[in-house]
Amino acid sequence: MSSPSMVFGVYAPQTSAGGSARLQAQLRTWLPVLAFSMVFAVESTSYFGADRTSEPLQRIVEAIFGYDVCVHWDLIHFLIRKTGHFMGYGMFSLICFRAFWIELRGVASRISRRLGAHGLAILVTFLVASADEFHQSFLPNRYGGFSDVLLDCCGAAMMGLALFMMMQVKEGRRKAQTSMHRGLEPGYAGASA
Repeated sequence: MSSPSMVFGVYAPQTSAGGSARLQAQLRTWLPVLAFSMVFAVESTSYFGADRTSEPLQRIVEAIFGYDVCVHWDLIHFLIRKTGHFMGYGMFSLICFRAFWIELRGVASRISRRLGAHGLAILVTFLVASADEFHQSFLPNRYGGFSDVLLDCCGAAMMGLALFMMMQVKEGRRKAQTSMHRGLEPGYAGASA
């Protein structure tokens, strides 16, 4: 199994003394966060309001499940949109985690680095979700509500928790394999004679 540093190390920018290389490293670190933020900016326009997404989504759901969904369409449409909030901001939080994981590579303790990256990722998710909802409150066909910010942060927290648990399991397996290999080495204090 690969350790978290191996998983994120593949995408970690390689820095050198040059200013151009440092700029490129920063772009590789933060460009995915900026790109995903732009998706939210486009999605947050009046063109993606519930009144505009209902009909196309209804046609897709009817094609998959049949015309019986029309009876409960308002509830289904609501659930699709809220699931989109939850998953979208959950993914955004993971992208932010990656950037903070790279930035915090100098932190001595692995657990401190993880917790710091997760905490900062959720904070940034909260700020972006709040700005998104604030912006939507000025659009005629959109609604900006704090309940959506909470839903977005729950998505971020759940995705972060899942990632945190996976990283803990992978590190535990790596430590177990390392200690097992050391136990088999001749001359190791823990090896049986």
